[in-house]
Amino acid sequence: MRSFSFLLATAALAACSPYDPDLGGIPYQCGDTEPKCPSGYSCQDDGSGRMVCKANDGDLVDARQMGGFVCQDDSGFEGQDKNDSISTAYQLPNQPTIMLGPVSICPEGDKDTYQVTISTAMSNIEAITTWESGMEVKVAILNSGGTVINNGTVPGDAQNTLRAYVDSVPLGIYYVQTTAGAAVKNNYKLTVKVTQ
Repeated sequence: MRSFSFLLATAALAACSPYDPDLGGIPYQCGDTEPKCPSGYSCQDDGSGRMVCKANDGDLVDARQMGGFVCQDDSGFEGQDKNDSISTAYQLPNQPTIMLGPVSICPEGDKDTYQVTISTAMSNIEAITTWESGMEVKVAILNSGGTVINNGTVPGDAQNTLRAYVDSVPLGIYYVQTTAGAAVKNNYKLTVKVTQ
């Protein structure tokens, strides 16, 4: 129900890899290395000589409408079990900075949960959501049991941004979870930083 468009980047890693494809505009061009397209899609000629990702059912990878709203595809993170809870969270790579997006809270009531592994004691976790328009996309940092340890707030005079931050956490598993209001769908970007 969403178009596959996400950017997984790190501050230390600028090159693309099969696990962080930058598929370009809509429709999305095939990646340079395998896998060239997300699961469920294959690289095909769009009729003009340009190689683009097409769904195996023949549809071009593209945003899909839900009640008039175009939801970005984050199926690469949602997976078969979705990522609505800590038990099915998408595990983020162990990198200092991760940027995802655009991804979506779609349909209404969707939650996106990402696992963060802290391997250096007394690290800090920062999670920031940004969106272009519409209702806010909330962000929270949870402990290993799923209890919220910090909810995102507006940083300074920023617009369309929420930031959650915890400092000096012990080693272990933590989660970043994004949500929206009960009747809200929205596309957003997420940045997660782990610092010492």
